[in-house]
Amino acid sequence: MIKASLLSAVLMTSALLQTNVAEAGLLNLFPGSKKIQSEAVKDVYAGIKFNYLDRADRLMILNDFLNSVELEYALLPLKEQRIGLDFKKLKQEARDAEMAAGDYTLTAADRKNSDAREKIAFHQAVSNMEFLDRMQLVVAKFKDTHFGLSEKISRPFIYNGVRFIRVQGKIVVGSLDKKFLAMVEKLSDTDLSAIKIGDEVAAIDGVDVETKINELKDYIAGSTDEYNDMEAVRSLTLRNFKYEKKNFMRIAFKSGRVFKLPIFVNNSMQDTPRMDVITFMNRFDIPSDASSLGIVFDKATNKWVDSGAMAFAGYSVRNLKENLKGVTEMMDDAGSPAIRTGYYINKGKTYAVMQLMTFSTKNVKTANTEMPFLDAIRNFAIDAKENDLQVILDLRINGGGNGNFPAAVLSIFTEADKLYGGPSRGYRVTQYMRNMEEQQNYQRVAGEDQTFGLTYDDLRNVMENALDEGKAYAPMYNVTGPIGADAKVKGFNQKMVVLVTPYCISACDMTASLFKASKRATIIGTTTNGTGAGFRSSSEMNTVWTDPLRVFSTTIPNFLFGRPGADLTQAVYGENSVSELCSENEPTVADIEYRNAPIDIVKGNLGWLQKAAQVLESDK
Repeated sequence: MIKASLLSAVLMTSALLQTNVAEAGLLNLFPGSKKIQSEAVKDVYAGIKFNYLDRADRLMILNDFLNSVELEYALLPLKEQRIGLDFKKLKQEARDAEMAAGDYTLTAADRKNSDAREKIAFHQAVSNMEFLDRMQLVVAKFKDTHFGLSEKISRPFIYNGVRFIRVQGKIVVGSLDKKFLAMVEKLSDTDLSAIKIGDEVAAIDGVDVETKINELKDYIAGSTDEYNDMEAVRSLTLRNFKYEKKNFMRIAFKSGRVFKLPIFVNNSMQDTPRMDVITFMNRFDIPSDASSLGIVFDKATNKWVDSGAMAFAGYSVRNLKENLKGVTEMMDDAGSPAIRTGYYINKGKTYAVMQLMTFSTKNVKTANTEMPFLDAIRNFAIDAKENDLQVILDLRINGGGNGNFPAAVLSIFTEADKLYGGPSRGYRVTQYMRNMEEQQNYQRVAGEDQTFGLTYDDLRNVMENALDEGKAYAPMYNVTGPIGADAKVKGFNQKMVVLVTPYCISACDMTASLFKASKRATIIGTTTNGTGAGFRSSSEMNTVWTDPLRVFSTTIPNFLFGRPGADLTQAVYGENSVSELCSENEPTVADIEYRNAPIDIVKGNLGWLQKAAQVLESDK
């Protein structure tokens, strides 16, 4: 590993808030050199091998982001109450961090020196990486799974062929990339066959594994600590932030075995390369898996294609099908798994099982059939009803999507002659939401009101009252009205359970919340994600933010959603309804706790199915 040289001089050019940095003796070597100056907002000449973000750039990006958050972020006032967020303090600390971070530039003459160029380019690469990380730290402080920064040109992931998972409080090996490990064995002449799925991890690089997890949690933008923990565990060996300044990881297992595994950077041929990342990786001899595992030239298509993409085998939260009979898998509009159905047989009894893995598709299809997403769920419910089968609904990994689907799903499984409360919605009173509400609720023709739920006049009054009273939030309201049995299913009276984890996010979170509030199903697992804000846009307006230098982008959550109100007939809830009903940072808590057990890791989530069957057969 090549060690970074120590900086010997840091000089401030106050007019540009830039520092002229040199290695030991470099300034004396070129005493008459002049720094390249620019009258533009951005000194485009600062980067040696790539676009370098100096202090002025970083402050511009940070301030623009913070200003947009203050203007548009729906949860900002509520976050002080829920998580103790001090936005004023956050802003000051973030700005102080950028002021404290040095700049790395070269004079015009110094740029002719190849050794100086290499050294300063490396420091600029580190500086860029650290700034990207600091911005991720800032966003993570909002503790909102819906609110994370995307880099316009993403950094690639680093990994080492092993993935971990938490099982009953322990960190164990969950999956392995056997192709990667076989390559490492060949290159290092080291036997890695002793690493097995289920092995418990003690330490990483000499640091207790829980300490390492807590370090990574600070970078995860999640609405609940349990979600952040799951993502931090995953990030131990697979992440695209907080890069290691070395090319290996030393894993110590509880068994006493210690393995030194090389770190690789995952480079797909479809990824846009970042020269700052390449400079960083080259300095620490972190190889690309594309070059190590191999890419090949396809003469038929006249293109380079990957032959070494990551292929982890082992535990997956999605994997239930090895324990099911009659499995049907339906793909979403993009060709990814959306719905999986089958039958679980336990002690001679059959249960109908449905995995809902997204709410972000209009249609689903098998090899021979295409149908609307909700029709697929209806057909499953009708089949279970006709065969008098109890239902296991698996929502353990579902990133959400269409906010209208949760009420429809509850309706499909609602008993005949029952009514349940629908989800609540609301918003912070901002310029953006005022513009949205005024255009949405304007009636071109008198009497144009909806025939159900809130009328346009009602919604306009909600906004006007909040404005007149100077409220930070308009009250939550219910646009669905009471939820009854689906017209096609005509009532579903069979017993059912719902499985959840913190990977049940957004619209999925809302779905679990409706089942919990209605007591229609017993919830099994730990918690859902705890998201309570989403995105409302029109063809003319949205809250997509991109910084002036096009480094980052995000969509700022601009409206709220939450639990049903106590009164099924109430359209607009009370003055404190945002605090009472919004589900942000307040996840749906399972009725019966269940966490991954060893049997789930080695037998495809069998423990979850066994627990579901046990609960369905109990009196609960």
